[in-house]
Amino acid sequence: MDLTSDYSPTREQWLAAVDKVLKGKDFDKVLVGQTLDGLRIEPLYTAADVPTLADEDGFPGFDPLLRGGDVAPLAEGRWDIRARTAHPDPKVANAQILQDLANGATSVELVLDLGVGDGVSIRTAAELGQVLDGVLLDVAPVSLRAGVHGVIAGEWFQQVLAQRGVTGVDAAGELGIDPIGTLVTTGEADTELTAAVALADPSTRLRVFTASGVPASDAGASEAQEIGYILAVAVHYLRAVGDAAQITLEVTADVDVFATVAKIRALRHCWATVLDAMGQPVTATRIVATSADRWLTEVDPWVNILRGTAATLGAVVGGAQAVTLAPFDSAGGLPGDLGRRLARNTQLLLQDESGIGRVLDPAGGSWYIESFTDELAKAGWSFFQRIEAAGGVLEALDEIGADIAVVADRRDAQIATRKRPITGVSEFPLLGEQRPERGPDPQPDDRPPVPLSGLAVATPWPVGRLAQPFEELRLANDGATVFLANLGPIAVHTARKTFASNLFAAGGIQAVSDDGHSDPASVAAAFAASGADIACICSSDDVYAELAEPTAMALKQAGARRVYLAGRGDYPSVDEYVGLGVDVLDVLTRAEAAR
Repeated sequence: MDLTSDYSPTREQWLAAVDKVLKGKDFDKVLVGQTLDGLRIEPLYTAADVPTLADEDGFPGFDPLLRGGDVAPLAEGRWDIRARTAHPDPKVANAQILQDLANGATSVELVLDLGVGDGVSIRTAAELGQVLDGVLLDVAPVSLRAGVHGVIAGEWFQQVLAQRGVTGVDAAGELGIDPIGTLVTTGEADTELTAAVALADPSTRLRVFTASGVPASDAGASEAQEIGYILAVAVHYLRAVGDAAQITLEVTADVDVFATVAKIRALRHCWATVLDAMGQPVTATRIVATSADRWLTEVDPWVNILRGTAATLGAVVGGAQAVTLAPFDSAGGLPGDLGRRLARNTQLLLQDESGIGRVLDPAGGSWYIESFTDELAKAGWSFFQRIEAAGGVLEALDEIGADIAVVADRRDAQIATRKRPITGVSEFPLLGEQRPERGPDPQPDDRPPVPLSGLAVATPWPVGRLAQPFEELRLANDGATVFLANLGPIAVHTARKTFASNLFAAGGIQAVSDDGHSDPASVAAAFAASGADIACICSSDDVYAELAEPTAMALKQAGARRVYLAGRGDYPSVDEYVGLGVDVLDVLTRAEAAR
């Protein structure tokens, strides 16, 4: 072909070429993906898939903000790197904050415990000031997270600002008041917004309310559900305060880079539509991102470094104005110094070496991202409309929770079958992986909590990490072994031996293996010497036809409580078959019970 020609193949020609490769296989089953919202992910996108490309309003900084919230790139390509501090000891928390700010962080996320939760344990405004001692509050924005004590913490912070003479636009950050998020997370909150609204000060850059998608994400929401939930919560707060500049939207950044990019772009587009309809300036939009805790793993925390990198990339490409990245070792408790340092440095490296912050809407023009954004905005808007039709977010909390639970169950099923693998846990597990060292647990604060009154009560949504079922099995099966009964030469049994080894390791069961056997008696003797109490036969289908049944019988006679076979078949003495698509959690749960 002449590479200088203007040859442009049609979609029909491409489909014909694909059909030859598929050789009669179903196109949709092989090449088309589907999100948990039911959106199709095509293998190929063209300009014809993106009608919004012709939208003259689709410029960064202009309504409907699809391409970005600003008309100019970030100064020097630097977004707000936000460091989270939650150590219960105020002195340790203060030291961590100063260390973060001295080493690249540009703002502070402060998780506070006023007696009923986790975080920096304080009881007075003076103690909050001590936690922030040495912090230049006119330079480093502070974002508070105080849960049910959000209004009280906000009042204290404003007192600290006044005492230090930080006024006007010098005061920046978020008070982080999110009673609806607190209600669905803890089961109680002060949903009367009068006191929170009283904290609003239009002369500062300090925002009162945070409409956070974290509770929806932690409960298992899809991208569209998180968008719809955030919109509904934000509208509830906007109706109370009447000023969009007092509201921050917080979205979670997930391990799926493209889904994160599209989710943030779609959320910004939908929120701009809301603001326009309510007579608010779209320029008041502020979206921050935080890495989704649900994807963190405890048994192999090192992989979380990669997950955090993906989350940060998606958040920045999507246009988040600030990013909070959880330390890689935070799933098992308070993070160590290494985890905190890498949380900062992951963002610093992406910022300084990739240059993604120097470009307005880096994903703009990608037919896939543009189409995905468009479809996700429609799905998120539809979910938001359902909430509004039900009377608003407070009236629809049970309905929202039920809808999220359906999606969460669907995702859990995909994780159980490894259709959605969790690297280091359900796929490629490394038993005996050394975990990072942790410091000593802090002493508990026995002081009574700051008193509260007038709390609303609701059933909290579930909170959990996606890897927990596998991790619980890993813990329960610590030290357990499975004997791999390899039949035939190495070249014959290696593939299924490797598959079985990884499958059982996902549940904490260490495989005991050798180079293979040619007769059932040899297999039985090796099993008896292994010390294992379950076994899995591994070989080819041809070998199974001759040796699978007698080998299974010999293993049972040698004391095997349960005999597996890697592959498929119909052998009376085999208890269970394991192969691609099997419910791994179900298999491993029965294996644990058989020990």
